[in-house]
Amino acid sequence: MYWKNKWCAGLAVMLLGLTAVPGGAYEANDKILSVGAILSPVELGSDWGEVNVEDISRYMAHDAKLGEPGVGFEVQAFYFLNPHVAVGVDLSHEWFLKEVSSGWYVNGWTHQQRYMLASRIYANPEAPYKVYLALGGGVALTKMTMEFTTEESFKDTGFGYYAGLGVEKKWGKHWGLGLEARYNGNDFDVSRRVGNNDLVHIYRQANFLSAVLQVNYQL
Repeated sequence: MYWKNKWCAGLAVMLLGLTAVPGGAYEANDKILSVGAILSPVELGSDWGEVNVEDISRYMAHDAKLGEPGVGFEVQAFYFLNPHVAVGVDLSHEWFLKEVSSGWYVNGWTHQQRYMLASRIYANPEAPYKVYLALGGGVALTKMTMEFTTEESFKDTGFGYYAGLGVEKKWGKHWGLGLEARYNGNDFDVSRRVGNNDLVHIYRQANFLSAVLQVNYQL
């Protein structure tokens, strides 16, 4: 019974640490800048990093990855409306490295730029480890390149968004570290004729998961 009581007491202390212990709470009108390193481990499926590639002229269709892995960076700026809600902008660039596609057996890679409005919604702004919901939406510029008989690029500009969860720890008055896990959604639907005059259609979406390691600076 003693060890059970000790375990319960330890759990209570941990929960209090996440919810009640002061940890440099944000206040209305606070501003932070954030720089992040992005890693996107591409998986199979159109929700996790694959697109459909259809050669309409030859009645052939396969899937292809955006590239693996995806690496990039982002810059964010946020303004706090109150301790729980921050709004701002998010600019990011990501490169999906050259990968042999699972269906076409040709090399492919992708470059994406995203320009978004963003928000963080904090569940426990006074805790030392601050947990928040991360949301963003805006414009995604996506360029996917594949090596058929010639190197062919397919470009699309459409709506992009992300939704995820983050945790953040402040270090001192100005600095902090954070980690986010995100699901990224991107419109991607483009058709064009390639070097042999075949009409190729790449479509549905260019969605993927990512993790973002962030350094935050409070102005």
